[in-house]
Amino acid sequence: MVLESPHVDEFIGDIGPAKGFTGDMIRDFLHEVINLQDVDGFGLVLINAIQHQCSLGTSTSVHRDKVFRAVWAQGGQENFVSRLRALLRPNDVVMNCCTKGNDFEVNTPLRSLVEATIRAHFPNVQTIRRMHPASWRTRSWRCAAWRYSTEPKDVSEAQTESQLPVDELEARNKALEAQILLLKKIAANEQATFKSETETAESEKSVATLSEPDALVSIKENQIVRGSVCTVLMMGDGSQRHMKTSTFDPDGAITQKAKTLVGSKIRTTCWDPKGSPGRWSSQGYFRNVYSAE
Repeated sequence: MVLESPHVDEFIGDIGPAKGFTGDMIRDFLHEVINLQDVDGFGLVLINAIQHQCSLGTSTSVHRDKVFRAVWAQGGQENFVSRLRALLRPNDVVMNCCTKGNDFEVNTPLRSLVEATIRAHFPNVQTIRRMHPASWRTRSWRCAAWRYSTEPKDVSEAQTESQLPVDELEARNKALEAQILLLKKIAANEQATFKSETETAESEKSVATLSEPDALVSIKENQIVRGSVCTVLMMGDGSQRHMKTSTFDPDGAITQKAKTLVGSKIRTTCWDPKGSPGRWSSQGYFRNVYSAE
């Protein structure tokens, strides 16, 4: 089964495929989606067309489609072909369950890029086209095969992104370089902020203890912890970290920053007195959040 890219849930706790809602749908309804008489006794192997998390831990409407297309055009397609070739055995069936993406009205659907590649490189392999498992909650979508035509017009529309004109690829490369530069600037700013925080903590005879990287699953605001209103971070390892907002985040800036990092790996700081290591950090307090990616 081919999906488009890993979901954020797959990186929370022990890394594993389809750990969230998609996995639930596969386990519950796979037997309805395919004709088991034709593939009786088959095992199931999940493979992502792009191995990187194209959504970048945010809503799929924000980055996923652009990141998928950019990676696909710059080696992702070839990497997918290589991985699929290594997996395929005689009489295997490939089920393309990639999403079409949110920009399918103006660009080639993501699943069509993948389907065109499968057909071009593995013409003798039987393929099944089904909706993304997340849609299987609706019964009518479980056995629906999405349309794919081999007419010349559709083939030209389903060309791989790596076949785009050079000037368009160069434009995309420049856009990616700009994104990378922005990420580097953000990382540098984070380092400067942490340095400033450690200096401030030092002036108050404290040490800014930095936690190990962990996924930030969700945030709960205005929670009462030990009699105080706090922002609570729900972490991937099941732990919680809290901050008294009236004292340490009166303007809500740290809470807002944390919201932008939900779904990604973060580090938190906590100020422990120099003479009492772990006094506050061991109790789950935090003072600031930093991206660990």
